[in-house]
Amino acid sequence: MNWIKYIWILIVVYIVCSARTCNETEEATEKQKEEYTVNLINSVKDVFSSDSLSENLLRAFELSASEKLIDFTDYLKIASDTSLDLNFRLHAAGMIREFFIKGGIEIKDFFKNQLKPKPATLEDLLSLSLSGKVAYWIKPLQININDPLTRVNDSTYIGSLSFNFKYISIKNPDAKEMISEDHFIEIFLIKNLNTFGKENLETWQTYLGEMI
Repeated sequence: MNWIKYIWILIVVYIVCSARTCNETEEATEKQKEEYTVNLINSVKDVFSSDSLSENLLRAFELSASEKLIDFTDYLKIASDTSLDLNFRLHAAGMIREFFIKGGIEIKDFFKNQLKPKPATLEDLLSLSLSGKVAYWIKPLQININDPLTRVNDSTYIGSLSFNFKYISIKNPDAKEMISEDHFIEIFLIKNLNTFGKENLETWQTYLGEMI
């Protein structure tokens, strides 16, 4: 993603510029490191907490939301795998909740006939997963921007993704794979107050919403 590349460039610049030469004193080097560290932090703040988001940055956040959808399916596989330790599966379920705007979001027809009873909300799905009743891992095949992120107020953008996926049996991964129809999922970009060490900073974060 563009913003990740940007951060890595800043880090590389910091490492290169803070490297001590034979003619530099240790005191001067430490001062230089401190200055570059401050500049690096300020540059990252500009990316993640800016009030005005460029089109390129919005596209980067849309890509972040797409990757979060993939992460959701990966963690759902872990939560559904009864061969794994229950605490490990519970942690995966907790991570999934953090991906979504709220736990009670609807997931209409997401698993269609693959699950009985058919889950209506994310919490229903997680409950079925942890009870060992989800037999299929879902792997996204195509994820596209359906509605670009659009600003609705000073702290919120809303958009949507379109996607389909294949069902892969957890217990028998060599079984015939089934391809889903197209689905849609809301994506949100929210500005939240977060704590970084001793500092409180408002930063933009992506979340997943309701699935249709």
